[in-house]
Amino acid sequence: MKLPLNRATKRTTRGYTLLELLISLTILTVITGAVFKQINLMQKKSSSEASKLDLDQQAREFMDQTVHDLHMSGYPGVNMYSTQQYPSMVAAGLVSISPAQILMEGDVNNDGTVYSVTTGYVANDPLDPNCPCIRRSAQKKIDMDSFSQGTNPQYTETQHVFPPGTGAGQSGEDLFAYFDQNGNPVDLTTGADVSTPQGAANLAKIKTVKINLSLSQRDAESHGYGRTSMSATSRLNN
Repeated sequence: MKLPLNRATKRTTRGYTLLELLISLTILTVITGAVFKQINLMQKKSSSEASKLDLDQQAREFMDQTVHDLHMSGYPGVNMYSTQQYPSMVAAGLVSISPAQILMEGDVNNDGTVYSVTTGYVANDPLDPNCPCIRRSAQKKIDMDSFSQGTNPQYTETQHVFPPGTGAGQSGEDLFAYFDQNGNPVDLTTGADVSTPQGAANLAKIKTVKINLSLSQRDAESHGYGRTSMSATSRLNN
């Protein structure tokens, strides 16, 4: 017995059932979710690597600049110019130091001009969310008094600095460490600037400065904090 023609046609053109559609949609959702999860992980990894590269670049630029500044500290000296006739052309070298800051004078731009340079750690700044940071400013020297040169409002900044020091929550090393000609640490407890004879004598002992820098930034991949640490030493010419 043959089926009616219209009944056979209905059977051959029948679509998917609702259950089949739900199963297909579920499979598609799982596959799409897995693909987008991998894409998200790749984006986070790329962002994390870019952040690490930026930290490395910041650290290297700070190290190179600070080593250069210290190398030029004290140049030109009193043996090249008369302090009476050319008071702003003689560099005093190290003026004031601490484990977290250096004030010095030198021809840091190699242009024959002496600059008063301040490089130091800034724990916080309400106007700068990237602090703790390190700031460097250079002001052209104008007279003999090394403490009256003022501070240039324009500065360069190294951001996301891990707090230097040896206490809890700190990097484990001071930002700056000072050594004499034999490599022994210089004791700064009795003076650290040229305003007193003892302080000036301590500064005169310093022949090498070690810079220790640690930068910290949140890792987009692990949600933890990545850390980049770098050290360099600079031999003083004065």
